Amino acid sequence: MFRSLIFGACLVGVVAGLLLTAAQSMGVTPILLSAEQFEIREPAMASAGHGHAEEAHGHDGSAWAPDGGYERLFFTGLSNVLAAIGFAAILLVFMNQLRAHGRITLTPAHGLLVGLLAYLAVFLAPAIGLPPEIPGTVSAAVESRQTWWIATVALVAVGLGMLWLARGWKKALGLPLLALPYLFVPAHPEGPLFEHPDETAVSALNALHHEFIWVSAATNLFFWLVVGLLCALVLKRVTETACENNEHAAA
Repeated sequence: MFRSLIFGACLVGVVAGLLLTAAQSMGVTPILLSAEQFEIREPAMASAGHGHAEEAHGHDGSAWAPDGGYERLFFTGLSNVLAAIGFAAILLVFMNQLRAHGRITLTPAHGLLVGLLAYLAVFLAPAIGLPPEIPGTVSAAVESRQTWWIATVALVAVGLGMLWLARGWKKALGLPLLALPYLFVPAHPEGPLFEHPDETAVSALNALHHEFIWVSAATNLFFWLVVGLLCALVLKRVTETACENNEHAAA
């Protein structure tokens, strides 16, 4: 069973990761590329012809980054597939436990529901406090944002789980967990969202920023619904095969 779940996670991850990459290529990537055109580079770097986001944010100019075009697409797809495999493994184990305790049936509808709940916990809840950002955005320290993101996902996941799975008065305990992360959202630095000296560029960046939030939300919703649906279908197949093997062994 364990081997089948791992194989199923890899299968779901590859399919969902590639679909996510295709969706990002149509919506997310063009916005990022447009935003990168407004990045301010150091004179030495600009004269050398470098234009990566890492340089614009003051990172070491010798740091490696994928080139544009197919190389960037390849590494984006690879990271998406690897992340999708990990997420699929978590959902498969979670759904298998719910199935074993009779809390869900392995139908497409329940798969979509689990995917939707995962979307709420992993993307939407953190995005309410810290919306997705485009290159050039002035934001809080990376460490504080990462810590808050992890805490938010954990608290919201537990809160949603209690609202769905707990019984009686225990359901109400999930509500405070949903609200708790927003009491300590990392503060945005004082000043404008973008520090570009050109007002026209700032106006364009603000428009791209708002568009990026909505496109990212739609893309991630698509991704999580696909993962949830595929996990339900794969897990149903795995459990049916396991039952058939047990029946043959007993015979």
